[in-house]
Amino acid sequence: MKQASRFILSLLLLISLLLVLNYYHHSDLNKKKSDNVEADVKTSEKKEKNHANANVKAQQSTSKQTTIEKKILDAPLINQMSSPRLYNGCEVTSLAMLLNANGIKVTKNELANQIKRVPLTYDNGLHGNPNVGFVGNMENGPGLGVNHGPIYDLAKKYAGNKVKDITNHSFDEIIKNIQAGHPVWVIINTKFQPISNFTEWNTPQGKVRITYSCHSVLITGYDKQHIYVNDPYGTKNKQLDRDQFIKAWEQMGKQAIVMK
Repeated sequence: MKQASRFILSLLLLISLLLVLNYYHHSDLNKKKSDNVEADVKTSEKKEKNHANANVKAQQSTSKQTTIEKKILDAPLINQMSSPRLYNGCEVTSLAMLLNANGIKVTKNELANQIKRVPLTYDNGLHGNPNVGFVGNMENGPGLGVNHGPIYDLAKKYAGNKVKDITNHSFDEIIKNIQAGHPVWVIINTKFQPISNFTEWNTPQGKVRITYSCHSVLITGYDKQHIYVNDPYGTKNKQLDRDQFIKAWEQMGKQAIVMK
C-alpha cells in the first residue's frame, strides 16, 4: 500500500513537472512569435517610409526638370518702320513675326492689306471699334490699332487650327508656351507698365475702353525678373521688368495668341 502511494505521488510530481515545462515552453514560443511580429511591423514601416521618401525625391526631381528659370527663343525680328513702313502697324508686324517663327513666310504689308479695317471716326461721330478691325490709317496715321479678335481671324487664314487664342488665360499659360518653344503675340502698351491714359469711345457696337498708348509685341522669353520681347519698333529680345509687364498686359485685357 505504501509503495502504491509513493508511486502515485511520484507520478503526480512528474505530471506537475511536465506541465510546468510545457507552460514555459509555450511562453517562450509566444514571446518569439511576438518579437517576430514586431520585427515584421518595423520592417514594413521602414519599407513604407523609404518608399514615401523615394516618391518625394522623384517628385522633387520632376519639379526641377519642369521648372525652367530662364528661356529665350530666337524668333525673327521685323521692324514696322522699315520700308514700306506701317506707322501704326505693330499688331500685324508682331503677327508676321509669329507666323515667320513658325515657318510661314509672310510680310507685315501682306498682312496689313488683309486685316479688316474700320474708320477712326464715322460720319455720325461714332468711333471705330478695335474689336472689329484696325481703326484708322495704319500706314501713316491717324490711327489707333486692332485687338486680338481680327488678328486671330487673320492668323487662322494662314495657319488654321494651329493658331490658339489664349486671351483671358493667366500669364502662366504664356510662360508654359515659351517653355515649349512657342513665342506669343500679345497686346501691351508703349510704356510696358501700367498706365492711366484710358478713355471711352462710343462705337457702332457700344462703348469701348481704349488708349492711344496701345502696342503689340511678340514675347520671346522670360527669367525670374524679366520678360523678353521682339518689339516691332526694332529691338530683338528686348528686356523688360516682368512684374510691370504682366500688370500692363492684364490692364490691356490679357490678349494673347500662340501657334502650336
